[in-house]
Amino acid sequence: MSESQTLLSPSQTATPSVKPVLSVSPKRVLLVNPPSPNGKDIIIRDVNRSGRVSREGTIWPQTSLALIAAVLNEAGCEVQIEDCIAERTDYQTLYRTMQLFDPTHVIIESVSCTIPHDMVVAHYAKYLGATTILISPHGEALEEETRRRFPAIDHVVHYEKQEEPEYAIRELITDTSRRSDESFETLPAARQDLLPLHRYTLPLIGSNYTFVLTSRGCPWKCIYCRQTVTWKSMVRYRTADAIVNEISRYHLTNIAFHADTATVNRKQMLAICEGIRHLPWKVRWICNSRVDTVDLEMLRAMKVAGCWMICFGIESGDDNVLRLNKKEATVANARQAVRWAKQAGLRVWGYFMLGLLGDTPASLQRTLLLATELPCDLVNFSLAAPYPGTEWGRIAESAGWLTSARWEGYDQNVSAIVDQPGLSHQQVLAFQQKAYRTWYLSWRGVKFFCQAWRPRYARFFWQVIRNHLGW
Repeated sequence: MSESQTLLSPSQTATPSVKPVLSVSPKRVLLVNPPSPNGKDIIIRDVNRSGRVSREGTIWPQTSLALIAAVLNEAGCEVQIEDCIAERTDYQTLYRTMQLFDPTHVIIESVSCTIPHDMVVAHYAKYLGATTILISPHGEALEEETRRRFPAIDHVVHYEKQEEPEYAIRELITDTSRRSDESFETLPAARQDLLPLHRYTLPLIGSNYTFVLTSRGCPWKCIYCRQTVTWKSMVRYRTADAIVNEISRYHLTNIAFHADTATVNRKQMLAICEGIRHLPWKVRWICNSRVDTVDLEMLRAMKVAGCWMICFGIESGDDNVLRLNKKEATVANARQAVRWAKQAGLRVWGYFMLGLLGDTPASLQRTLLLATELPCDLVNFSLAAPYPGTEWGRIAESAGWLTSARWEGYDQNVSAIVDQPGLSHQQVLAFQQKAYRTWYLSWRGVKFFCQAWRPRYARFFWQVIRNHLGW
């Protein structure tokens, strides 16, 4: 038996004159955000719903993994997080880390566009004798096929309506059943101290930023959104006290509130603002939002509490397209929300989506026109990927519109794989390039470059110039 397989309790090492008795080893759980498939792309992964190649090199904090780690740590497990994307860890280095840690269980976070590559981690784990657990919206939607293709996966975590996945993972590893009084509200604070916070940095947002989870789910059912796959449009909230306590415990100062829609509960948001205002240090934060969930009073309260930017999912400049995609918000709502945000003194990041159900060259042009007319400080033009399990995915597949069956094609940043009547995937990709060039070469785009430029962000800006402008 190797040294790494023989563990002695602290009392045994303190009393060497007594014959040592081998103790039961604790469960050692390694949580992995796998390396980049090609060794250079930055991959955005999140166990809630998101996954794609970052066109700019944006690194997402792995707070979802830190939350799983907190639950397992409370259950007596030894936990470690390997954020291979943030640390730029390759597969060879990860394997050496796995050998040293000698895990009993390996939890793998994966998404549609990278899952074939991510399963290398599962093979490593099985070779080392560990039990493998996959947590992934892709695994939820296509479990049978995923298991068939990748037999190294022992368990696929399900996003049950009545049970948070963290408790399901704890039960798998420790045989501890969920108590009747356990819920989303009772989840502990994420283990922010296990994350490489120093690696999380972005222009405008700055260094050492992290996610803090505020809620799960969204009451709406936009056909392209994966929260319909994971949280089934059921909304649950953390208390404002729990959120503020997590900020206080780790003395967080630079935060992005992580939620499907952070402003869906007005009362909760105002309570969070009140709690942050009473902290003895300044907290700088941003959040995402729907354009039909805000008002001027709430936005002003957010500004006073340290919010400096709000990110609106505007999606389209065509009301008919919004209706077809069950967005249940209008262009008028978008104009009003952005206007209120600017009146409150907030910066605005506008999220737009190209190639939605019903999009045409004319509706895409209306979306670009709206993006250039609104006083947004930053924009993003993503692609309407037909992710497995979503209504959009089912529509595109049943209609025979998919141009590729490869899982790598499900990527809302770089892949368009739907040819719908009147709009090909090539047209969508070409328009994405046009949209980015139009906006970033406008005076607002130039202003963003001037305000955000720092020498340490040279790589980020090179990525923007290369991928958004095509230079």
